[in-house]
Formats: sequence, structure tokens, C-alpha cells
Amino acid sequence: MTGGNSESLRQQQTRLAAELRSAGRTWVEAAEVFRDRFRLNPRVALRVVRGWSQAKAAEEWNLRWPNEPKTFKSFSYWEIWPGKGGYSPSQDNLARLAEIYECSVADLLADLPSFRHLDSARGSAPAAPEGMNAGLVGEIIVPSEAEILLRDLLGRRPGAEADAPSQAEAAGLYRLPEEVNFGELAQVIIMWMQRVPHSQTRRDMLSSLTAALAVAATAPLLELAGSADSASAAPMLADPARFEPATLAHCEAMMPNLRKQGDVLGASPTLPSALAYRRIAEQQAKAAPQGPHRDRAVAAYAELTQLAGWLCFNMGDYNSAQRFYDDARAAAHEARAVELVTYILCTMSHLATWQGKPRIGIDHAVAASAWADQSGSPYARAYAADVAVRALTADGQAHQSKQALDREHTALQAALTDPQPSQSWWYFYDESFFWATNAQNALKFDGVDRVMATTERALKLNDQGNLHERSFRLLYRAEAFARQQNVGLACQTISDVVELASVNSTRRIEQRVQQLRRGLDPWKRTRAVRELDQAINAYRSPPRA
Repeated sequence: MTGGNSESLRQQQTRLAAELRSAGRTWVEAAEVFRDRFRLNPRVALRVVRGWSQAKAAEEWNLRWPNEPKTFKSFSYWEIWPGKGGYSPSQDNLARLAEIYECSVADLLADLPSFRHLDSARGSAPAAPEGMNAGLVGEIIVPSEAEILLRDLLGRRPGAEADAPSQAEAAGLYRLPEEVNFGELAQVIIMWMQRVPHSQTRRDMLSSLTAALAVAATAPLLELAGSADSASAAPMLADPARFEPATLAHCEAMMPNLRKQGDVLGASPTLPSALAYRRIAEQQAKAAPQGPHRDRAVAAYAELTQLAGWLCFNMGDYNSAQRFYDDARAAAHEARAVELVTYILCTMSHLATWQGKPRIGIDHAVAASAWADQSGSPYARAYAADVAVRALTADGQAHQSKQALDREHTALQAALTDPQPSQSWWYFYDESFFWATNAQNALKFDGVDRVMATTERALKLNDQGNLHERSFRLLYRAEAFARQQNVGLACQTISDVVELASVNSTRRIEQRVQQLRRGLDPWKRTRAVRELDQAINAYRSPPRA
């Protein structure tokens, strides 16, 4: 990005892997080069050298062992381990990874600490590799395109001073959004925050990142579509009066990434892109011939319209969110997309409940449940029950909300064991989401012990790449600490959210932080609350321009 090289990171890696394999290097030897060149740990290097995404690696796994399927999340957890948020692969899983990557189990673990130097039979301890701080030997370095991208934006290392990047530099996040793994990006942000011990240094780092993302958000649609020679750029410039299947397919392919982009970077930077693709989908819907092509185009327009409404909701613009949701529901009905209708009604229920209108939220949840039954999707039934729980909880209906929780749990178990692939918009809904809704219900009707237990389960199962959901779950925990009058832990937890929100800034998160802070007024003279106020004020400062 900053070196003036127009070749993307993925292109560099593809070219280098081809050169190494042509020269007769084994996969393990080629991966060692990748480790040094791109600062990858061995589990990532052995995947990336083959040109595989985590999803592709999971696909290869499932072809071999369909009875023990894995998703990209499993690979993500294994690759982060032993860092925070990662999970260690079992011996059986390590053996299978070694089979997939055609290496030994030891090759997968080459980055783990070695204590051979403690053996008295050895001479002096080995020196750390050149360029590595001795204190970091054995530390997992999260290796990904995302980390290299962040280093470019922030000055090559966490906490380094850096001027705000130019638009050409920062637009790298948006120029090829299908190449940015926003889940990895979020994990890198969290891990960098954990590595940097001083709050002021973290604040400077996040300020630089926020400024970079603000610049990137101004990238025009041409840069969003891809580089000049990108195969996906041409459809974006096609005659809007003509139906182009490739253009529609591009819009459909971008929707999952736009949703994840909003989860990581926040609503404001993502909304312009979502609206741009929505306009293109609308043009395609108008130009498409009657029949399956038109239904598909109208459904794409409905989904992008719902996404725009969701982003407005998180920005605190509830009137715009309602208008987008109404438009999305009408379009989804026109396309006869029953499962999408269910999802949109669920989001309408969520919006009404959040605005203090739980009876309307219940009404939308009932409608969503009816359409979910028609859809046959266990995810639709589970999420319709989830929004019903939240609406009933807000309305003070304890018994009914517990019944809805039971319905949700039953539908969730069916969804988790359903062999059919789910629609892309359900990416966020999993067991951790269920436990987070449990925590909300417990905050209303139960004691602190249940709140802490459900929140702990939600955070443990939480997708580390979803900063939005992580922030809300931490705030549930903070409220539980406050009820225990554990002011120190409550303030520390809220401060963690404030830091995350400086990257993923949404009005809804800010509102919850303000609400919880007001609840701490009886302790406003304590050191913990004063430090929380300082953190809130510091992160309210506008990003450097």
C-alpha cells in the first residue's frame, strides 16, 4: 500500500507460492518462507501458501471427514491459539490438519515456546531470531492480511506514531473488500489492544486507526469495485438500463462482507457502500426480465435495503431505519422470499423494542414467527423466538419470555444440526447469541449469578470477529458487576467497550455506555469512576485528520 506497489498482498503471495513450488520447495519449506516474509505463524502459513481462505480449508476438511464437519471459525480459533480468544486443537485435529497440509504435526506447532535452553547439558541459551524481541520468543504473532494492512495504516507496529494516511493508502480497506477478512481484522485489533499495556499508547493507536478508517470511508465506488484491471469492475460500469447477471452476482457476493464490515468498522463507514450497492441492485431489479431473474434481483435489493436500515439503526437514526425496513419488507414480499421476510420482521421487532415500544416489538415477532413456520428454516424460527424473548422481557412478561426462550433453544438445536447451508444473513446467529439474549432476560427477572453465568457463556462462544456483539455482551457483564456493587470491575469492563467503540462506533453502544455510567453516579468520586470518565472523554475526542 505505502510502497507504491499496485500488486495486492494476495497477488504477491500467489506469485511467491508459485515460484517456490516451481523451484521444487515442499509445502513446509514454502510455508517457512511465508512465515518470514509475511510474519505468519505456521498454522496460517501452511494454509495461506496454498492460497486457501479459512473457509476453503474448512471445505477441504469436510470433504475428508463429513461426519465431523468444521467451519472457518474452527480454523480461526486454532490459528489464533495460544493467544487470547483461540482454542487449542486436539491431537486428532492436529493430525488431520497435518494430513490436509501435507506436513507433520510438529510443523504446525513450530511457533510454540522451546525450553531446551534450560537443559544443563546445553551450552548458552540460543539468541532470539534477528529482528525479534527476546521477550516475544514463542509469542503467537497473528499473521494475516489484516495485520499487514493495519501495520501500513498505523506505522508498521502497534502503538507506533503515524500520520493519517492518504486516501489512496487508506482505500485499501475498500478497494477490494472481498479480499479483506473482517473477522481477522477484528481479532488483530483486539489482540493488539491486549499487547499494548499503556492506555495512552492504546488510545493513540486507536485514534490513528479511526482516522485511517474515516479517510477510507470516502473511497469512491470505483475504488470499492476493484482495481482498474479487476474482473469485477466492468459490471459496475455497465449500462444501468440493462440487466447484467454478473453485476447482480457481484452485489449478492458483497452482502455478507458488508455486514461483517459493519460489525468490525461500525455503521458510518459501511453505510455509503451499502447504499451504493443498493442503488445498483435497484437498477438491476428494474431492468431484469420477469421471472426468476427479477425475483432474485428484487430479493437482493430487499436484503441490501434491510442492511441499510440496520446500519441506520446502529447510528441512532431510527426514522431512516424504519423507512428502510418497511421498503425491505415490501420488496421481500414481492420477491416471495419468505425467509428474508422473516428476518426483516425480526429486525423490525428489535428496532421497536429498542425504542421502548415492546408491544409493537411483540407484534412484529408474532408475524415473524408465522412466516418462519412457512419458511421451514430452523434459523428463522430460532431468531423469531429470540426477538420475541427480548420484546416480552422489555414488556415485563416473565413467564411468556421464558417460554419463548425454550422455543428458541429447541429451534437453535435444530439449526445447529441442520445439514442444509443457512442463508448468509444468519451468520451472526449462533449459540453465543442465544446466551446473550438469556443474559438480557436474566438482567430483568433473575439474580446476578444467572446474569454472570449466561454472559460468561456468551463471551466464551462469541465470534471474536464481531466487535459489535462483543461490546454489547461486555456491557451486560458490566451491568452485573454494578449490581454487585463491584465498581472497579464494572468500570474496567465499560472502559474496554469504550476502547472497542472507538473503532466500531455506533450510537446504540454509546447510549448503553451513558446509561450504565449514570447508574454509577453514587460512586462518582471513586478512583475507578473518575478513570472511566477520563477514558470516555478521551475517546470522545475527534479522530486526527
